[in-house]
Amino acid sequence: MGLRVSGPKCRGRGEGPHHVPYGAEAENQDALRRSGSRQGVRAGVDGEPRGGERRWVGYSPMRIPRTLSFYVLRELGQYAGLGLLAVGSVMLSQRVLRELNDMAGIGIGLGDTLQLLTYLLAMLASYAIPIAFLFGILVAIGRMSSDSEITAMRALGVSLGQLVVPVSIVAVVVSIATGLLLSVVEPKARRDLRGFLGDVASRGGIIEAGAFNELDTTGQRLLFVDERTDGNELLGVLISDRTDPTKPFTVVANRGRFDFEKEDASAHIRLFDGDIHFEGQDAGDERYQRISFAEFEYAFDLSSLVKPGWDRIRPREMTNGQIGAVLDEWDLIGKAPENVRVKTRERYDIQLHRRLALPVAPLLFALVGIPLGLQRSRGARSWGVLLCVGLVFVYYTLLSAGEYIAEEGMLPAAASMWLPNLVFAAVAVLLLYRARHAEI
Repeated sequence: MGLRVSGPKCRGRGEGPHHVPYGAEAENQDALRRSGSRQGVRAGVDGEPRGGERRWVGYSPMRIPRTLSFYVLRELGQYAGLGLLAVGSVMLSQRVLRELNDMAGIGIGLGDTLQLLTYLLAMLASYAIPIAFLFGILVAIGRMSSDSEITAMRALGVSLGQLVVPVSIVAVVVSIATGLLLSVVEPKARRDLRGFLGDVASRGGIIEAGAFNELDTTGQRLLFVDERTDGNELLGVLISDRTDPTKPFTVVANRGRFDFEKEDASAHIRLFDGDIHFEGQDAGDERYQRISFAEFEYAFDLSSLVKPGWDRIRPREMTNGQIGAVLDEWDLIGKAPENVRVKTRERYDIQLHRRLALPVAPLLFALVGIPLGLQRSRGARSWGVLLCVGLVFVYYTLLSAGEYIAEEGMLPAAASMWLPNLVFAAVAVLLLYRARHAEI
């Protein structure tokens, strides 16, 4: 089986018109592979191309090898892991600081803090994982491109489409995981967090024996307890209330009990055998009263932390089935069901389509990130970080704009919540088209 070369006939001593000297075939093949030339020379087998199809000498159609696929996935995985650690830490720290600042008003211990972290991690994972995936693509592909590894792959016959395949497989997995997190894990975590806040408030974590406890953020209400029993009974209770400057008073009681009312999100301290001391506005004021009581109830508001009606869940805390049931009942009776907390239909539509649209983001991140990562840059890692921040900012800004448009009734949620996906899909098509033609 020889190599037939079109063009001028090559004849040597004793050679036929189509004979190639020994070793010339390998030399020609190697030369063409090194030069990347596709001009004027075509190869056939037994003088005829297979199936009438013509191939260039040096052309090597191939699938991306398994080892090479694993290498790309390993690079993507390690940078995505670093991105998840960084993004998760930033998002979690911001949320934890805000929650702890609010929960200081109802009292929280170390064990409660750890439990709070688990709820917040579950709530934030659906956002952190796609962002980390995008970061991994940009940095991994950018690093491989800057080190000329992508060029070497192309020299071996690996096309852009073949490079997209292993990344797309990971993108599908990330999309499925994001969908499960949004539809199942996040709603449950939000419900559990609301119940957790109610439990902390109901057990009176705000009350610490032997110290003055602030019952509000302004410090106008102070509570002191000598001792607190395992049965949640308070011994030696003193309450100082300065919320009304014209009527300051102090309550002293032998014992008391703390209760939390779920309906109005208020705390109640039931006091027994004590006195109420009404003081004047200044030291010379003679308006002083003392009232003894056998039983007295002191109440203060916790609605800033545990909203009234906290046991009625919001759209973000509902499963897809619950949201669908609310919308069906809404359509049936023509108004909001009585047992729901949010009375705006658009909020339920927004939440439903948000859970359908966001899982598509990892797929679009992959299609946008690969051609952007192929742009060679010396500072591939720093460039990847900046590019990731910019793309994430644009995507979630468009998502927020879509929510606003739906809430204002400008467009239905089925259209507005898909706005960022449509924009990124258009950008992905343009970038892939340019990258595909750049390699020809």
